[in-house]
Amino acid sequence: MGVSKYGIKVSTSDQYDVLRRHALYLIVRAVGYDDGLGAGRSLLALKTTDAGAEECSLWVYQCSSLEQAQAICKVLSTAFDSVLTSEKS
Repeated sequence: MGVSKYGIKVSTSDQYDVLRRHALYLIVRAVGYDDGLGAGRSLLALKTTDAGAEECSLWVYQCSSLEQAQAICKVLSTAFDSVLTSEKS
């Protein structure tokens, strides 16, 4: 899983095949968390909308670590904050 200025790219563990892309402008919210079941799985939940903002979808991905999930959320938060700050200027 990777983050760029275009959004989030979900790929296979060997990074060879892209499974899904989430455009940055369609991501409404991202949350990284532990599954809470004691299995030690770190999850990233994404709430996305469609281009017309008529429907929302919830996507949940297993990350390699909780740190990875939290880092993705931090990058998204920083990106959103910088866009909102530049719009106010």
